[in-house]
Amino acid sequence: MNKYETTYLDNTSKIMKLVAVTPTASESAEAFYTDCTKRTLALRPLIAENMTVLRDFLIPLFDDILAATPETIAELAEFDDALVKLTKQADNGVHYQINCALTVYARQNNDRDLLIRSLYHSAMALYNYNNIMRMTDPGKYHWKMRLLFGEAAGYIRYYDELENPETRGYIHRSMSNLALCYNSISEAEPKFAVLRRALQILTDPSFQKKTPSLPWKLFITKTHQERTTLLGYMRYDTASCEQQHEVMESAEYVHHEQLLAAQEKNIPMQPQWLYAYYAACYHCGIHNLAKLFENLEQLYISASQTDYSQQGMYTNLFLPAMYTEYVRKDKRYITNKTPIMQLIYQRALRYVRNAPPEAHTEFLYSYLRPMLFNFIEYPNGISLKAFAHEFIMGRHLGTCVHSIAVAQLAVLILKHLLKSSPEALLGIRGMLSASEITENEEALISYIYDCGMLHDIGKLFFLQLFSLPNRQWLSFEIEMCEAHALQGYRLLKNAPSTEEFAPVAFGHHRYYNEAGGYPKEFSRAECADPIAVDLIAVADFIEYRGNEVNNAFREANSIDQIFARLLEGRGTRFSPSIVDAVASARAEIAELLDTARPKAYQMAYKYSMTPPANQTEP
Repeated sequence: MNKYETTYLDNTSKIMKLVAVTPTASESAEAFYTDCTKRTLALRPLIAENMTVLRDFLIPLFDDILAATPETIAELAEFDDALVKLTKQADNGVHYQINCALTVYARQNNDRDLLIRSLYHSAMALYNYNNIMRMTDPGKYHWKMRLLFGEAAGYIRYYDELENPETRGYIHRSMSNLALCYNSISEAEPKFAVLRRALQILTDPSFQKKTPSLPWKLFITKTHQERTTLLGYMRYDTASCEQQHEVMESAEYVHHEQLLAAQEKNIPMQPQWLYAYYAACYHCGIHNLAKLFENLEQLYISASQTDYSQQGMYTNLFLPAMYTEYVRKDKRYITNKTPIMQLIYQRALRYVRNAPPEAHTEFLYSYLRPMLFNFIEYPNGISLKAFAHEFIMGRHLGTCVHSIAVAQLAVLILKHLLKSSPEALLGIRGMLSASEITENEEALISYIYDCGMLHDIGKLFFLQLFSLPNRQWLSFEIEMCEAHALQGYRLLKNAPSTEEFAPVAFGHHRYYNEAGGYPKEFSRAECADPIAVDLIAVADFIEYRGNEVNNAFREANSIDQIFARLLEGRGTRFSPSIVDAVASARAEIAELLDTARPKAYQMAYKYSMTPPANQTEP
C-alpha cells in the first residue's frame, strides 16, 4: 500500500479506540467529562489528516482511475480489503467509492476478475446503506444493486473461461444476492424466481465439480436462509401454493442443518431459524396461530436476560417484535395477550437498561427498532415514551448529551417567554390565551423538555453513520442522515404517549418560511404545534453550534457567532418571536451553554452507573 493509504488506516484505528468511550465505576462524572473532552480534541487532527488523504490522494485517484498503473490498482484493492477488515464496513462510503473506481478501471482494461469482484463489493456496500434506510426508504438503492449484482451474476455464461475460484464464488454470491434487491409485495415472484435459479445452479453437480474449493454447502444454506425471509410476504396472505411450498422447503432445510450443527457443538439452535421454522409451519397450514404463539413464547421465555450476544439480543428484542405482529392480526389477541405483552415490555426495558458497555450497540438497536415500531400501549402499562427514553439514554452518548442539552436550552427559552411575552406562545399545545398558558406553566415546561429529549430520536436509526467519525460524510451520507427527521416522526406518532412530540421530530430542521431545510414534506399549516417546533429548532441550532465536546469535526462557534447567525436567520430560518426571546435572554443562554453539556454528561454518567429499580422478574 501507499504511504497515504497506510496513514488513513492507522488514523482510523486510533479513531476507533478514541470513540470507544463508556463510563466506568472507577472514574467520577467530572473525570468522564474531562476524558470525553480530551478524546474529542485528539480526534480532530486525525480526522483532518484523513480528509487530507481523501482530498489530495484518494479522490483524485478515483477521478483519474483510468490513468492508474496496475501497481496502483493492486495497492488500492489491498487498501480496500484492509479497510473492510479493520472497520467491519463501518467506513462504507470509502469502500463504495473504491469499488466504483475499480469497476471503471476493470471494465476499460477488460479485467474480468477485478470487474466481477468490484461489482459485487459495490453492490454489497449499497446493501449496507440500504439496511440503514430500511425503515425510511427501504428500496432506495435497489435499482443500483440490481444492476451491479445482475451484471456480476451474468458472467455465469463465461464460467468456464473464468478460472479463478474466487471470481466464480463472486458470481454465485451475486446470483443469490440479487434477491436482496426485491422487498415489496409486488416483487415477491421476481424474488422467488431469483432464488429458484440460484439454488438450481448451486445444487448442480457439474458446477460443484468445476470448482470444488468453493464452500457450496454454505452458499446453499445461505440461499435457503434468504428464502425463509419471504415469510414476510406470507403475512399478507398473498402467497401462492408454490411459494408456500418453497418457503417451507427452505425453512425445513435450514432447520435441519442448524439442528445438526447445534447437536455437533452441543449448543442450542440459533433462535432466528427456529422462529423461521415455526412461522413457516403456521403460514403453510401445518400449525394454527395458537401453536405458533406457544412455540414463540417457549423460545422467548427460555432466553437469558444476561445474554448480550447477537443471538441473545435477537431473542430478547427482535423475537418479541415478530410476536407482536401476530398479536396485531386480531384485536382479541391484543386483549388476551395483555399479561404476556406486559411481561415482554418489562423484560425488554430491563434488558436494554442492563446492557454492558461491550454489548454491540448496532445489533442492540437494530433488534430494538422493530419492537418500538410494533409497540402496543396498554393502560397503566409501560409506554412507548418510556421505551423512547431508554432508546436515547442507553447507548449513543452523542445523541444522549445533545438531547439533554437541547431540552435544557428549550426550557430556558420557554421560561423567558412565559415571563416576558406569553402571547408569543399562543397556540402551543392548543392553548389559545395567555392566561391559559401561564396557568399551565409546569405542564408546558415538562412538555418542552420532552420535546427536546425526543426531537432527535430518529438519529438512532442511523447509528452506522455515527459509529466511525474517521472522516466527514459524503453527500449521499448527509442526505441519508437528514432522513432522521422523518424516521423520528414515524416512530413517535405511533402511540398516544408520544404522538404529541412527533411534529417536533419532523420539523425541527425545516426553515420557518419553508424555503429551506428538511424534510420538504413538513408543513407548518398542517403541523399540530408549530410553536414547539420553532422553539426546539432554535435550541437545537444553539446547542449544535456551541457544542465543543461532542463535535469532532470542527471547533464550536462563539456565543457572538451563534447570535449573529440567529439574527441573520430571523424570519427566514427561525421564528422571529423565538429569536427575539433568545436575544433578550442572551446572558442566561451563554451561561447555560457553559454548564449544560457538563450536566448532560453527568446525567449520562449517572444513568449508566445506576441499575434499574426493579431487578426482579415480574
